[in-house]
Amino acid sequence: MSARGQGRGGPQQGANPGRGRGGDSRGAGDRGRGGPQQGTNPGRGRGGDSRGAGDRGRGGGYRGSGGGGGGGGRGRGSDGGDRGFYRDDFAVPKGVIFTPDNETLEAPDNAVTTKENELIRPREEISLSGLSLDDYTLPSRPSYGKQGRPIVLRTNYFKITTNPKAVIYRYTISITPQIKNPSGGVNRRKTRRLVELLIANNPPLRSAGVATDYGTMFITAGKLPLGGESMNLEQKFFEAEDGAPGPNAINYKVNIKEDASMPVRDLVEYLSSPPGTTPSGFDKGQIIQALNIIMTRTANERPAIYGGGNSNKFYTYPPSSDRWFDLGSGLIALKGFYTSVRTSTLRILVNINVANAAYYPPIPLLGLMRTHTPQRANDARSGLEAFITKLKVSHHYLKKKRVKTVQGFSHPSPQHTYPPLGDAHNLTFECPELQATGKISVMDYFKRSKPSGQIPVFAVSLTSLEYQIVLKNPDEPCINLGTKQNPVFVPPELLQVEPGQPYGKKLSDDQTARMITFAVRKPAENARRIIGQGADMMGLSESNPNLVAFGVKVAPKMITVNARILPPGMVQYKSKQNRPTPYPTARGNWDIRDKAFSDARQLRNWTFIKFVDNDINRADVDEFRKIARNCGINSDNPEPPNGVTTAIRPGKDFQDANDKVIQNTLGVASQKGLKVLLVILPDTNAFIYSRVKFWAETRYGIHTICCVGLKFREKGPQYWANIAHKFNLKLGGLNQLLPADKLGYLKDGKTMLVGIDVTHPSPGSLKGSPSIAGVVASINGQYGQWPASMQAQKSREEMVQKLEEMFGERLELWQKHNKGGLPERIIIYRDGVSEGQYRKLLELELPQVRNACKKRYPGGKGPKISIVVCGKRHHTRFYPTRLEDADERGQQNPHNGTVVDRGVTMEKGWDFFLQAHYCLQGTAKPTHYVVVLDENSMDADGLESLTHNLCYMFGRATKAVSLCPPAYYADLLCERGRAYLYKEFNARENATVSSDQEFDWNRAEWIKGVHPSIKDSMFYI
Repeated sequence: MSARGQGRGGPQQGANPGRGRGGDSRGAGDRGRGGPQQGTNPGRGRGGDSRGAGDRGRGGGYRGSGGGGGGGGRGRGSDGGDRGFYRDDFAVPKGVIFTPDNETLEAPDNAVTTKENELIRPREEISLSGLSLDDYTLPSRPSYGKQGRPIVLRTNYFKITTNPKAVIYRYTISITPQIKNPSGGVNRRKTRRLVELLIANNPPLRSAGVATDYGTMFITAGKLPLGGESMNLEQKFFEAEDGAPGPNAINYKVNIKEDASMPVRDLVEYLSSPPGTTPSGFDKGQIIQALNIIMTRTANERPAIYGGGNSNKFYTYPPSSDRWFDLGSGLIALKGFYTSVRTSTLRILVNINVANAAYYPPIPLLGLMRTHTPQRANDARSGLEAFITKLKVSHHYLKKKRVKTVQGFSHPSPQHTYPPLGDAHNLTFECPELQATGKISVMDYFKRSKPSGQIPVFAVSLTSLEYQIVLKNPDEPCINLGTKQNPVFVPPELLQVEPGQPYGKKLSDDQTARMITFAVRKPAENARRIIGQGADMMGLSESNPNLVAFGVKVAPKMITVNARILPPGMVQYKSKQNRPTPYPTARGNWDIRDKAFSDARQLRNWTFIKFVDNDINRADVDEFRKIARNCGINSDNPEPPNGVTTAIRPGKDFQDANDKVIQNTLGVASQKGLKVLLVILPDTNAFIYSRVKFWAETRYGIHTICCVGLKFREKGPQYWANIAHKFNLKLGGLNQLLPADKLGYLKDGKTMLVGIDVTHPSPGSLKGSPSIAGVVASINGQYGQWPASMQAQKSREEMVQKLEEMFGERLELWQKHNKGGLPERIIIYRDGVSEGQYRKLLELELPQVRNACKKRYPGGKGPKISIVVCGKRHHTRFYPTRLEDADERGQQNPHNGTVVDRGVTMEKGWDFFLQAHYCLQGTAKPTHYVVVLDENSMDADGLESLTHNLCYMFGRATKAVSLCPPAYYADLLCERGRAYLYKEFNARENATVSSDQEFDWNRAEWIKGVHPSIKDSMFYI
């Protein structure tokens, strides 16, 4: 082994295109579900911004590059970073709506509205039992909504016009041998580099009328001169810094084959045709994919723009490092843009939105290491190793830049006896040509000059012997740039972090808070950024040759759409006279003063436990009891009267000991017959919280409400009222209800509402960690209690595998609460299913629902079922065009209750966007609802108003929430499953679990369900 790094000379050959990005963005996605935060994927595992108004604040939930700062609950203001060195050039004064300079507001396109109305067709009864899924299309839209006050909004879509005579061609790319990572997957960075070289050396591929995804296909405006059905090319691979292929460069064979021709007129005709009609051989997905590749060519080719390739997010660094936004612990936040071609009735659109992501700063590696881990303790170093492993770094000590991949620090192995975390002093290797002993330290290796005489040919690093570098920091652990089997150790002070590398792992709580501060921006700010930087980055110009060649033009203005503000919701509580009374709401909010819960339960067999020795005492708890009494909850004295104090120790080194303390404390509580515990924690430590929930709910059958000690004392009555909400729901009570005139389809009490969701393991989990599926359902016609079923299933499987079993449990509980009767109708709000999975949902989940019903309904006559998919993983935003249509508190988002079902909705299908919540900060993100099955013959006004009114029924809040409660509750349920498997889902940060382990289903602490004594309750609230 040698500390080698060979440099090769020779004349430059070929071209040197591209910039060798340090990896693709991890973006899009997902799902921002509280709990794990991913650096490049904000808002739910669902990329998105935070959930507006903080209504889903569950201690975390930022998942990276989802986009535009959605006004979520953790924010620290919306006007920039708290470090004092981030400046936002697009900031706008408070109270200003988005009004583009020198632009006259245009009315929504009347031709589109006319065509939308023409395409409404009478409802046709559809029964999937007699219909092949191959023939299935989404239910047609039965009507457009009319309820509410009409308004006009701008939206972050731009109209695309195309040459109707244009034909787009697609060619597949096949590379031999395949370019793979050590793990066996496709190496996207190297594949991109090879395609860049191929384009540079083949003039037909360099024309404006050719675009690519840099991996699998070319998209062209005309036929390529293949000389037949396909063309074979050869290309030697070399990195940009090499300037030319070396003598041992791999010569790849690339086959380019014509795959499809796509007349643009087919898409135009499809967008104006009635539901259920599709041109023969037409594949909408293929041509949209091609248009996306065309639209992103400009951004992909520009230097200093990162992401891209087969991704649709693009990021840039600020012009100088003093404008970087520091996330702490070695990361910075970047702003960029998401882009996607979408379609609606009569037109093709491009959606552009602000995106935010965590990136590694392009600084010296040693500086990065010290920023991430100031301490020198070994446990801290292990976290540092995970932080920098797989990072692309460069060095220049060979007189030529070389880019390598960090493999970690030194570790003993069967092949080598290197010291763990070896530094330049104690890491030695064989180098017989330099010393008689045959070994030399890394420090001495870099310090020596080239010896006289001939160097043996087997000394592979000839030029390495001329360094004459005296290390300034020889005590720092050296970096392995080779492999585990053949390591190459280099001191970190000689390495530089390459730009353009997103951080795709979990952010800390503090980093998450800073990221939200960075991402949260007022709607006018984000809109100005989109039409300014975003349009420029994407090359949305009429003179852009990359678009002109394909006959594509993009309008410079955001489109406008018709919208409506639905009437504000009403909530029902008990009055002081103990009578059910409806109360109005304002901006989606209300207070609990002078009101009592609709069905307040009594607090018996309970006490409070302090896992911290602070000054909270019985008097503080009694103040909480007074507030609970005002809400209608009477409580016995806690037993023991002064609660229980149990000390836990801070730090990951004490996780095992703390876990044992929690287990023993809750075990004693169970033995004493306690059923409810108020648990006072020292801080927001996720491990402690998760282990409390695990032991209490899966082993002992105890309800727990956790709170942080400092907040319990300082927040006062409003905070205590929030705790009272949770107590009452866990005990089976009812908080707020909907007045009868707001129930709509639910007024006869014969409809069961259901929420279904699945959450997936995040980066840092054990290999093979399961996904977690959850089902919640109402139990009667009051819609205030939502017990649940959940269990683990195959990793990263979105479709619920044991849905028949869990759905059957929900039906049986309905029977128990309805004298053996079963619901006549079922409406399912299904969270987290992407557009490409709608058919799969009907193929894999709907039959399980029907089977569960078939086994329980007499005579085989089951209920009528409707399924509505709820989506937060989208980038549609709306901007008021008049101050009177904006919220009143400074953000200037649309009013809560704003619904949009025209202009940007599906050309064939039934969907709508609803912003039910009032957004406290940032840009509001509406929820996208898509009807994938409707056997209940609902109409647009009925479903939109029902969904809106239900958003006032989230039982632990005194405000309307952004996601319909059945889906919201299912999301919380899945998060509880994550807590039960905290050790497995956080293997990299858990001192007792190795990330090299694999999830063992036979030894897992939890797989399904909870303790029998709480299984029919809302234990997960």
